[in-house]
Amino acid sequence: MFVRKLALFFIALTGLAVQSAVAQSEARIRVVIPSVSAVEDDLKWLVELSPTADLKKQWKNIKENLIGAFTQGVDEKKPISIDVVFRKDELSYESRIPISNLLNRATGFIPSLKGMGYQNKAIGQDFYEIFEKGKKPFFLRYEKDYAWIASLKESVPANRPLPTADLQPLLALNKDVVAELKNDTAGLAKRRDNFKELRKQFEALIRIKRNEDQNVFNLRKLSATQYLNEAERFLVESESLQASWTTNAVSPDGSGRGEFSLTALPETDLLKSIEQFAVKPSYFANVKLHDSPIAVGRLNFPLDSVRVAHIKDFYKAVRPVVESEIKARPAATYSDEQKAATQQATNTFLDLLTAGLDLGVVDAFVDAHAVAPGKNVLVCGIRTANGKQADEIVKILPKLKSEWEVKLDVHEHGGVKIHELTVPKTRLESFQKAFADNTVLYVGTSQDAVWGAAGADGLAQLKTAIDQTAQPAPEKADAVVVSYQVQLAKLVKLVDIIQKELPAVAGLTKDQQQQRKDLDKYRKLAQDAMAGCDSLLKGELRRTDNKIEGFVELNECALKYIGSVIADGAKQIQ
Repeated sequence: MFVRKLALFFIALTGLAVQSAVAQSEARIRVVIPSVSAVEDDLKWLVELSPTADLKKQWKNIKENLIGAFTQGVDEKKPISIDVVFRKDELSYESRIPISNLLNRATGFIPSLKGMGYQNKAIGQDFYEIFEKGKKPFFLRYEKDYAWIASLKESVPANRPLPTADLQPLLALNKDVVAELKNDTAGLAKRRDNFKELRKQFEALIRIKRNEDQNVFNLRKLSATQYLNEAERFLVESESLQASWTTNAVSPDGSGRGEFSLTALPETDLLKSIEQFAVKPSYFANVKLHDSPIAVGRLNFPLDSVRVAHIKDFYKAVRPVVESEIKARPAATYSDEQKAATQQATNTFLDLLTAGLDLGVVDAFVDAHAVAPGKNVLVCGIRTANGKQADEIVKILPKLKSEWEVKLDVHEHGGVKIHELTVPKTRLESFQKAFADNTVLYVGTSQDAVWGAAGADGLAQLKTAIDQTAQPAPEKADAVVVSYQVQLAKLVKLVDIIQKELPAVAGLTKDQQQQRKDLDKYRKLAQDAMAGCDSLLKGELRRTDNKIEGFVELNECALKYIGSVIADGAKQIQ
């Protein structure tokens, strides 16, 4: 059953519609890959990067039992592609698949579908209805050595154009996979009407589960609704949206790179949102981040009125969910006083975040790096509308856990009051695995920001960052609004430390226990894959004129983990 569904999914995700993606009254995402063989080469390279012989050998299983199961009769050297079409009555797929053999019983494409449980009926010359009992059929027309496949009969008429003529602009980008959406102003109103009808079908699927708390359902429904709101803006109001991925297996140092670009149609909310990017310098623009970090990141992401409203509604809906979870904590480990303190701290934290939304931006930075072998430091900060609210959370900490020792206003620097928090003995061993020989956390507060620091020379580096922030802001905002660089192996080590602080598995629900097991498995895969090499993940998002562009890159060491996950997944479905 899994292979059959995977096969149909592959057919859907590796074809392309005939119609032009330009000037559509329906939002249409076009996905293109150069060939099955090109993807196989990269996939084989990824899997064989895996650290163990058992995982490496899973390539044979992937090739023979998975890829081979649904590429029978496919020409593996030619482009394949898909359009995902957002019609008012359905989300449909229109595909184009190169065919080397259509009908041969042993090697043909259509007989392979029958082997997966799909029946077929000839309804014309080289024209077939493909169906599964009780399911809506799709239609396949064979012409010019391609199978043209769609869920609507009228989408595969005869006398098709050359199969790859309109794919050339995307193929010329030389990407492993590229997806593109193009719209024009003329079709905007019709696309919006179509999407509003389609979203009713998605919203109808959001139903309360058996024994689900009403507040949890309300939050889940709100999250889905907000997701659809954002999707509507991108699908309807984008002028051009393109995303791609390339695995550079043949380079001396293998790597993977994803790229993204977005432009919006004139006089749309999406364009107004883009125009807010890179307008005002970050509050932390002058803070210098380390060149060779464990993890660094900057975020100066503007929030338009739509996103501000979304987040405020989310914070409102999440409060009763958190309150219920706090009340449900076992009395044996959480006293009534601790529960009350936790609720107070949570409410104060959400109040702090809600007030910050009026700034219209999420503005923050983090810098974790080594100052000497085995000596790490972390400094971070976030812009706030009233950072002094964080003082109340600090004061509550001893009520949450009596071992927390809090000293308020121990230092003052640049108008920032700095508190010292001594790490409880029960957590000190784990804390010192990340920050050797240190026992104190620093929290700084002012009207404009909340700061944090830990580790070797943490207080001094916190003061340096505060001084840098006090310098005159740059005249021009940085075009880069999001940037990050992470040594994944070191981050996994930190996750390993945090994992030991989590509640015992015995106290969790079945779903939570499974989630914990999955986390343990993937953490172990990451440790094995990235041991002994520098695993780098980096990326950024920037505004260039009225275009948003971004990238994400992983080096070969980080890709070893990706290959391990793929190999492990193949192993599980044997």
